[in-house]
Amino acid sequence: MIATDFDQIRSDFETSEFFRHLGLRITRLDEEDVELYLPYKQELDNVQSTVHGGFYMSVLDTMMGLKIRQLGFEAPVTIQMQTQFLKPLIGESMTARAALINQNRSTVLIEGKLFNQAGELIGYSTATFKVSNTRK
Repeated sequence: MIATDFDQIRSDFETSEFFRHLGLRITRLDEEDVELYLPYKQELDNVQSTVHGGFYMSVLDTMMGLKIRQLGFEAPVTIQMQTQFLKPLIGESMTARAALINQNRSTVLIEGKLFNQAGELIGYSTATFKVSNTRK
């Protein structure tokens, strides 16, 4: 993939209203890896003053979709997603990463991980995505 491809992927995500609403930032997007950062915002808290699990899932889904785009696939659509909530996040930012597990012509199996500021794993997800056209 060439640099202009990464510029287009970055633009696609960073101009998304949903992406901007969450406050997500792409901190790494290159041939080797991708990473997202979500600064803490109190409005993401649930009634127990921890970041709501729905935001964990939204960030993980977005991260895994970004990873799929970084791998060269177009138009990923989540078909199935399973999430494990490992630790609460209280008043701090999170970082997200993803890795490919398996792929075939039309689907990709991927894992996503969320980390707190101390680098501890706080959420884990696996998902299957339907994909089309690969540029690789």
